[in-house]
Amino acid sequence: MAWALLPVKAPQGAKSRLSACLSSEERTGLAAAMRDDVARALDDCPALSGVLVLSPDAAVRRWGAAQGFAVLDDGGAGLNGALTLGLCDLSARGCERAVIIPSDVPLLSSDDLARLAAPGSDVRLARDQHGAGTNGLALPLPGAFTPRFGVGSAHAHGQEAQRQGRRFSVVACPSLALDLDHPDDLTALLARDPEGRLATRTIAYLYEHDLWARFAASDAIPAPRAAV
Repeated sequence: MAWALLPVKAPQGAKSRLSACLSSEERTGLAAAMRDDVARALDDCPALSGVLVLSPDAAVRRWGAAQGFAVLDDGGAGLNGALTLGLCDLSARGCERAVIIPSDVPLLSSDDLARLAAPGSDVRLARDQHGAGTNGLALPLPGAFTPRFGVGSAHAHGQEAQRQGRRFSVVACPSLALDLDHPDDLTALLARDPEGRLATRTIAYLYEHDLWARFAASDAIPAPRAAV
């Protein structure tokens, strides 16, 4: 069976790279909306037997429990430390595969999740839109794989798989490519899903709080109907 690992930062630290264009309250709301979109995709994926939310924040863990997910206090161990704790927890549960998914990929689809979660002893990676980062990582369990998230993580994870003697592959997962870290990413999201058919909660948040106009390409994205 496969479980997803969903690491979620404390709200006050969310989306700090958007601080030049969004207030702290706006960043917190946006992060929560993206998290909800990701949670919906995880919950809808029949290839997953469960989800484990990792967070140092009690409110986030309460949110996870309310979704029906398992939760774990990572003690503020940082992303790679938290994931190491999560992988140990899933191994203790008897899980055969872990799928690590970030909480800021609101276009996430169940089909892409299923590609990563399919049974196998290999390591599968979904790259970010720039090609160097990791926006999805599937690992066999149990194992001693060390997460290497950070700058150049796609290459680092490939090296770690080689060190473990595991077959490594990059899987095409279009819905995982776009994570929202910079203003241009929000513009790209609005251009790709202006009506919120995929990133339902995230797009709704941008419209409901009148944030869409800050990021919409004026010649590509019309005003939402509610704003006309």
